[in-house]
Amino acid sequence: MNKQQPEQQRPPRRDEIRDHTVEVLVQGASNKADLLVVDVGQGPVVVKDFASKPWWTRVLGRLQIHREVRAYRWLAGDPAVPRFLGRIDPYALAMEKVEGRQLAFAPERRSDGPACIRGLRAAIDGIHRAGVVHMDLRGRENVLVLANGGIVLVDLAGAFCLRPGGLLHHLVFRWLTFPDETAFLKWKRNLTPEDLTQAELAMESRSQRYRSLWPFNRKPRPKEGQQ
Repeated sequence: MNKQQPEQQRPPRRDEIRDHTVEVLVQGASNKADLLVVDVGQGPVVVKDFASKPWWTRVLGRLQIHREVRAYRWLAGDPAVPRFLGRIDPYALAMEKVEGRQLAFAPERRSDGPACIRGLRAAIDGIHRAGVVHMDLRGRENVLVLANGGIVLVDLAGAFCLRPGGLLHHLVFRWLTFPDETAFLKWKRNLTPEDLTQAELAMESRSQRYRSLWPFNRKPRPKEGQQ
């Protein structure tokens, strides 16, 4: 992550966002947040914003922002996530702008796949030790690689946070990590398939069976004559 960003950066106010937006990273659909780069004179920051969406999306977005804020605060100081700058209002939050590239498209994935996998493993282990599961690491847009080879995990909207040592953590945390662990295997399959262990291959097989049972993961059968 870009450690050159000044520590005194603050989240922009709602009335500053429109006039100080310098880039639109993602123009979200009606049910998705916009992702903006905003600079009020202290360097660019990333703003996730639901304010311009229909009322039903704003209702859900408010809950999502609350959940994501909790996860970023929980992981404060962890180099594997962007530095959280603050909640702007019920519909938006701000975080540091990470100067990284999506691992899925970075040259490093081919030139130094083992190092990328080690970095990803360390990042996942770090958030898990803190009691956080990401839940969406399969998304290629959610895993970034920095110029120095570090890995950063973004978009914590789906994250679960459980206090390590607590009863609930003891009972269910291991099971909650399953999506993160199988996502890691997906990345390992793509970057260093020759390093997959027998235990990992078995977990990968179980994951594929479970995912095949989920109706939204099923692809429609091609019509006759189509490939």
